[in-house]
Amino acid sequence: MDVEKVAGYFIAVVEAGGIKAAALQLGISQPSLTAQIQKLEQRLACQLLVRHPRGVSMTPAGELYYQHATAQHAARQRLHAQLHALQAREAGQIKLGTGEAWWPLFVKPAVLDYQAERQCAVHIEFGNRLALMASLLSGDVDVFIGHEIDDLVASQQVRFMPLFQDAESYYVADNHPLLADTSTRIDPQRLNDWPLMRVTPDHARHAHLLANPITPVTCAHTVVFDVDALSASIDLLHDTQAVMPYTSKAHTYLASQGVSVLTTQPNKTGNVGLYTLRNARHEKVEALIQQLCDAAQQMDTRPCHTS
Repeated sequence: MDVEKVAGYFIAVVEAGGIKAAALQLGISQPSLTAQIQKLEQRLACQLLVRHPRGVSMTPAGELYYQHATAQHAARQRLHAQLHALQAREAGQIKLGTGEAWWPLFVKPAVLDYQAERQCAVHIEFGNRLALMASLLSGDVDVFIGHEIDDLVASQQVRFMPLFQDAESYYVADNHPLLADTSTRIDPQRLNDWPLMRVTPDHARHAHLLANPITPVTCAHTVVFDVDALSASIDLLHDTQAVMPYTSKAHTYLASQGVSVLTTQPNKTGNVGLYTLRNARHEKVEALIQQLCDAAQQMDTRPCHTS
């Protein structure tokens, strides 16, 4: 009996809600699937499923086995992904994660220069710092660029190399009414009267990475847009008259997209840098890191490219 295979059958039955539906999904006959589940129950010496006219439900033992089986399946998937990543790395592929803000500012030219020199495959993943940390820990990326994470649970597993500091600015579309009032300094309280655009906010699914819970953001804005893509956020800025908190380093790039700095909060600063696994050392990754460091140093003097 192939326990791993039958465990997959059991998961399919539970998630399909019945033997018939699962058999169709798996491409096997209904009697054959029923026999496999019965053999599993005999092997475990307990009933896992209760059959009903319209499907099945799990017994308490079935729920316990389902938790075990799905955890084992997820572990196997992670292992396969990590083995694939190792093979790809040995073949020369580099896997890089980055926040969208950093891509046009210094990551893109660094990647192009690196790839031109080595003619290797480059995998690029976009996301916020917690999403990219999850990818780093699972082996889906070799290095990522993002803000420093203060209360990271896995802090001993990773290393952080600071590149520069940035501040938080508020941005609006070039035709925003607030830009017309240049006589006085913008009072942050006035921003509450306008929709708020939050770009790539943290998600609860990544809360396990932090020592402290993700604190729900409380704000006085009556309308809030949470958007997981910078390009979509910029598009919405032009149609909603929203205000968008974002890194001060992006002002030149955003200006090329018809977005202007409204005000900057000098007291809201953070470190931006590179995260890698602490014990991972690979010549190609280290070379890419050096390329990124060099590009970051030239960032403020490099002309903006909008393509």
